[in-house]
Amino acid sequence: MPRALTRMVAFQTSCLPAFLLAAVVAAPGGNARAQLGEMNLLTDLGTPFPPGCLSISLPQQPRRQDSLLVDQTLNVPSVNSTVRDASVRVRIWRVACADEGFSAVLVRMRRLGDPDIEPPVVVPRVFAQAGQVDTPLHVAHLQQLPAAGIVGATGDIISPTGITWLLAVEPLPVAGATEFLPQDYNETFTLELNWGSFAVAQPEAFVFVLDRFEPTVDLPQFNEPVLNGRYSGQWVRPGAPRQGLVLQIAEQVDSNFVFAIFFTYLNGEPIWVAGNSGRAPTEPGDVMIDPMVTLENGAFFTDANQPAPEDVQQTVAGNIRIEVLDCNRLRLHYDFTPLGKGSGSIELERLIRIAGYDCNPWR
Repeated sequence: MPRALTRMVAFQTSCLPAFLLAAVVAAPGGNARAQLGEMNLLTDLGTPFPPGCLSISLPQQPRRQDSLLVDQTLNVPSVNSTVRDASVRVRIWRVACADEGFSAVLVRMRRLGDPDIEPPVVVPRVFAQAGQVDTPLHVAHLQQLPAAGIVGATGDIISPTGITWLLAVEPLPVAGATEFLPQDYNETFTLELNWGSFAVAQPEAFVFVLDRFEPTVDLPQFNEPVLNGRYSGQWVRPGAPRQGLVLQIAEQVDSNFVFAIFFTYLNGEPIWVAGNSGRAPTEPGDVMIDPMVTLENGAFFTDANQPAPEDVQQTVAGNIRIEVLDCNRLRLHYDFTPLGKGSGSIELERLIRIAGYDCNPWR
């Protein structure tokens, strides 16, 4: 049985303004490299989407072909056409997030034929509704990252090379009393692509019933999360009182800068051990900071007479490797042999978040 049941219906409706709920799917929980030279990971404050789930370059295809919900070529009308004179390949799939319990729905369209001699085809209006229905009544949007607001791709020209969008559904319908909530994305729901506003050909709408999320099939874009700015904050080790790690990740266009400071003790005396990664490419996997150093011969912060930077002595303390487990847990691999503390691994838990900049606003 195919994962999607396809039916065609003629349907038109009007779009009423509504607060947009980003297409985040509440779900059970090859190492692809994030695209360099573009914007960093999703950090929009108004979008409840787990950062690091997807890079700004949305994938062109799923990691497993059997995770495709829809893979069909549709005969659709070009702009103002009275007949279905163009072909568009539509692919729809889910991508699980590394942050357990969430996934995203992706829609990809590619114009077939010769765009130089054929009239243009635009991105259709999109509607959705929980369950299997004939006429879904929730306005949906196809968005690139960062995804926020109610601005989608509807009306844009469909490219012959293909474009992938994140699906976002407004929680309130244009009619009736239904809701489309985050958990509805993971269950069976109905998605409609409607070209009726741009042509008079019949039928102009395609309705797909998408099967529920399958965590063993719908794989994440990356095997490992990407350490991004929302992991900034204070981290502690349970059972180690009055000490911890301050982690600061500065997101740049094509790289991240990671700065780590341990506030801890050595031989019963307070000490801090610091280091930074330099410019680290925005990609999945662990982040190494080498070296970590201790500092001596400095002055108190408020002292008027401060030493020159070269007079503050740095001593190599070792190195660390930061592994992201989830939004609130890190695994720290360390080698503090120069301090006589050996090497090993420990887990750290988030102590505080940065207000308004949650790692995952849905938790």
